[in-house]
Amino acid sequence: MPNLNRYTPALRLLASAFAFWVIHIALRIFLIFRPNAYGVPYVNKPDWFIFHAATTDFVWIFAIALPFSLLALWKPKRALFYIYFVLQSVLLCFSYFDHEVQRFLGSHLTLSLMDGYKDTSSLVMLVDYVAEDLCIPWIQFIIMPLLVPVAVFAYRGFRHMFAVQNEVKLFKILLISILAFGGASELFLHVIWPGGNRAKKIAPVIKIWAIELATPNYETLEDSSKYEPYVSASRNFWAKIEGESASDWEYPDLNCPLCRVYVGAADSLMLARRAAKPNFIVVFLESGRGLDVGYLNPEDPRGSVTPTIDSLARAGQAFTRFYSAGVPTVAGVLSSHLGTPCHRTRAIATEFTTLETTSFASALRDSGYVAHFFAAADPGWDNLSVWFQKWYDRTHYSRDLEDDSTFFDATAAFIRDTLSKTDKPFLAAMITRSNHYPFNLVPGIPDSVRALPQAERMRYTMHWMDAQLGRFVETLKHEPWMKNTYLIVLADHGFPQGENGITAIDAAGGSTNATWIPFVVNGPGLENGGAHSPSLDVPAGQHDLAPTILALAGLRSPNAFLGHDLFRDFGDSVVTREGFAVGAYNRAMSVTYKGARLLTGSIDEPREFGEKLYEADDPHETRELQNERTVTVDSLRALVDTLLSVNDFAIAKNRMKLK
Repeated sequence: MPNLNRYTPALRLLASAFAFWVIHIALRIFLIFRPNAYGVPYVNKPDWFIFHAATTDFVWIFAIALPFSLLALWKPKRALFYIYFVLQSVLLCFSYFDHEVQRFLGSHLTLSLMDGYKDTSSLVMLVDYVAEDLCIPWIQFIIMPLLVPVAVFAYRGFRHMFAVQNEVKLFKILLISILAFGGASELFLHVIWPGGNRAKKIAPVIKIWAIELATPNYETLEDSSKYEPYVSASRNFWAKIEGESASDWEYPDLNCPLCRVYVGAADSLMLARRAAKPNFIVVFLESGRGLDVGYLNPEDPRGSVTPTIDSLARAGQAFTRFYSAGVPTVAGVLSSHLGTPCHRTRAIATEFTTLETTSFASALRDSGYVAHFFAAADPGWDNLSVWFQKWYDRTHYSRDLEDDSTFFDATAAFIRDTLSKTDKPFLAAMITRSNHYPFNLVPGIPDSVRALPQAERMRYTMHWMDAQLGRFVETLKHEPWMKNTYLIVLADHGFPQGENGITAIDAAGGSTNATWIPFVVNGPGLENGGAHSPSLDVPAGQHDLAPTILALAGLRSPNAFLGHDLFRDFGDSVVTREGFAVGAYNRAMSVTYKGARLLTGSIDEPREFGEKLYEADDPHETRELQNERTVTVDSLRALVDTLLSVNDFAIAKNRMKLK
C-alpha cells in the first residue's frame, strides 16, 4: 500500500463511488430483465432500458462524488469519506426499495406514497406481498440486508485496484475519465437517444424526491377556505352541462368531491341497452391530429389523408370539436379511461398507481364483460401496463407486431376467433403506433418520403395508418356480432408541425395542433341521422369517453367523471345543449366553453407561449382575442382553475371512489 498523502482521501471517495455504481447496475439488471411481482415482464424491451439506466446512475452518483472528492483534496478529512459512504448506503437501500415498489405497484417510491403507507398495517401487507411474489418470493428480505456489506466488499476491491504508487496520476486519469464519460452520458441521455417515459421509469429515487419537493402542492385545497366553494362550483358546473338528468345523480360525501352515484330510475332505453349487452371496439389512433383529418377539414386544398375515418364519420356520429384531455399518449389514454383530465403537475401513470377509481374498462368488467387491450407499442414504456393489468383481463403486445398492418391483422383475428366466441360481451381497446414521431415507422417507407419535411411525412404515415384501419374494419364488418357492436375511433392526441411556432408536443400547452382530434362512433342506434343524435359541433373531450361508453352499455356506475354521456337525451324543454372540454398539458391548461377556447398556464407558472384566447370555431388559431375579451379570459381562467384544482386534489388524495 502506498503511503497516505493528500490524494488518498479523494481516491477512497472515488473508489466507493465506483463500488456503488456497479451495485446499482446489478440491481438495475435484476429489475429490468425479470418479471414483475405478478409474472408479467417488467418491460418488454429491456435492451432499450439497461444502458440508459447505467448511464443515469453514473451521472447522479458521480455528481455527488466529485464535490466530495475535490473537497477532500482541499481538506483531507476521513469524515468526508464516511459521510459520503453513509449517504450512498442509505440511497442504495431506498433505490432497491424503489425498484421493488415499481415491481409491485408500478409506482416510484415517492414521498407521498410513503406518507400514505406509513402505518403498521402496510408493513403487514408488505410481508404478504413479498410472500406472493410470482418471480422469486422472499428475495427482497435476502438482498436488502446484503446491500451495504456488498458495498463495503466492492469498495475494498476498488481500493485494491487503485493501490498504485503514483496516486496523483491515477486521480487525474480518473477525474478526466469521469468527466468524459459523464459528458457522453448526458449527451446520450438527452440528445442521441432520449426518451421521456423511459427517463421517468428509470429515474433515480433521489431525483423523484427532488421533483416532488419542487412541484406545486395542490393537496392543500382541503385545508383552505377554497375547498367547499370549489367543490360546490365544480359539482354545479357538471350539473349545468349534464342538463335535466343531473337530478338523477347525487354526491354522498363531501370528502370525495367528484364521486357521484345514480339515484334515478332506469328508463326504457337504458334497460334495452343493458339487455342487448353490446360489444365495444375502441381504437386510439397514434397522433391522429384533427388538422389532418378530412371530415374536420373538408376545405383543405391538399385533400383528405383519412378516407376511412371520413367514411366512418358519414356512417355514424362524428364530433367536430373534440379535444385530447392530456398529452402525450399516456395522459390521453388515461384521461379517456378515467373520464377526467390528468393531474396538472404530476404523472398519474407513475405516481398514483394505487389510485382507486372507475374506468370504463373496469366498470364493464364488473358488469360481466371480458376486456382486452391491444397495444402496437410497448405499454410498459410509459407504465400503462400497470393500469391495464388492473382494468383488463389481458394485455396483448408483441415486438413482432409493432407496425399497424400486422398489428391490426392480429387484433382482428383475435377478436373474431376468440373474443367474439366467449359467452360474454366484450371490450377490445387498442392503440396504434406507425403514425408516431419521427413519422418514418411505416415498413418499407420510400426514401423519397423520408426526405420530405416532417409535416408532409406525417401526412403520409397518417394516411397509411388510416388505410390499415380500413382493412381492420373491412375484416370485421360482416361478422354477425358487429350489428351489436359500437366501433369508437379517436386519437390519443395530435402533433404540432410548426403552427404558431410550436414544434414540440410537450410545449404545445393545449394548442389545437396537439389536442384537436377526431371522435367517431358507429353502432346500433347511432346511424347518421338516427335517434338521440346530438349537436355534433359542441365542445367535447376525452373526459367524455368513459361516461359515453357506459351509457351506451346501459350502465350508470358510481364514478368521478368530469365528462358526460355525449348521447344523452336532453328532453323537450332544452332548446340548445351545452358542452365543454378541459385539459391539463405539462403545467398548462385549456378550456373550451361558451364559444371560446382559452390556453393558459397553471396556478404557479405562466404558459410558455403566453395566455391565448380563440373562438371555439377557429381550430387553426388564426385570431387572438385575449386583449379584446378580458372578461371572457378571466371567467374561463377561473373555471378551469376551479375544475382542475378539485380534480388534482381528488387524484392526489386518492378520493376518486367512495369507500
